Amino acid sequence: MNVLPLMPAMSGDITQHEWNDRHGNNQRSDAAAFNAKSHERTDNNWDLTALARYTANTNTDIEFGFARKTRSPNLYERYTWSTWSMAALMNNFVGDGNGYIGNVDLKPEKAHTLSATFDLHAADRNWGFKATPFYTEVQDYIDAVRCPVNGTTCTTTNKNTSNSFVLLQYANQSARLYGIDLSGYMPLASTGAGDFSLKGLINYTKGENRDTGDDLYNIMPLSGKFSLGQKLGGWDNAIELVAVAGKHNVSDVRNEIKTPGYGLTNLRTSYTWKQVRLDLGVENLFDKFYTLPQGGAYTGQGGTMMLTGAPWGTGVPGMGRSIYTGVNIKF
Repeated sequence: MNVLPLMPAMSGDITQHEWNDRHGNNQRSDAAAFNAKSHERTDNNWDLTALARYTANTNTDIEFGFARKTRSPNLYERYTWSTWSMAALMNNFVGDGNGYIGNVDLKPEKAHTLSATFDLHAADRNWGFKATPFYTEVQDYIDAVRCPVNGTTCTTTNKNTSNSFVLLQYANQSARLYGIDLSGYMPLASTGAGDFSLKGLINYTKGENRDTGDDLYNIMPLSGKFSLGQKLGGWDNAIELVAVAGKHNVSDVRNEIKTPGYGLTNLRTSYTWKQVRLDLGVENLFDKFYTLPQGGAYTGQGGTMMLTGAPWGTGVPGMGRSIYTGVNIKF
């Protein structure tokens, strides 16, 4: 597969080579370098999952797991070849506002994960608590590096800036991820006003690039969800609190945006008849403004065909107050 440099329609006696030289976008040299490479690639991938469970007693279950998972580079990661900023910006499926250049020499990612789940619970499952720590090593992790300085589009400024969108190239590196998931539930009281219960979920993940020491992109910070429930007759009600810590561990190579912490309140209610259940809820009850830690960069307030077309540093906001309803019918 060979490629031809892209050139807009022009009038006058001007050659493609002259147009590329005038505009400094390296289309001709990029295409020649890409065409000189062999493009055929064959990935022989294999995955493996192993689980072992042990029941210590009526209150304790333990599960150990090992998994090997592989992922081949997709077409955009492997075969996009242009260092021209406009073309590179059109090759962004991660939502960070940067431009990406492919790398035909990418190898598949190979992730090896060890995990364990400790499940403590009542014999009748009236209450329970789970803890799942995990550790993952990733060989040939497909991360990004600032594109090599070429004097035109991949400039020294692009290599060193920390407060703007940049041009990046995909590259294999080594990475690790580790963290823990905690969850639990328990009854609180049984009164004339109904049965009350408490549920909770806490997640923490840390991701590191072992080659550079940088944090991995798009990792969720410490977060938790806690729900106080009440059941009375056909009613099932809950007030839910969502808490997310500030995101300060970000990918420096991508100039990933830091986000502040926030808390949200959600209300849910449902009523169940014999075969019908009616659901009603309010998300973000107090209409709080917040920025999504995994939302990437907001670029809707400018042009997206050049690196400076939209201002850097604005995250994607979360949804405001929303109301939903639903009906479930069993038959």
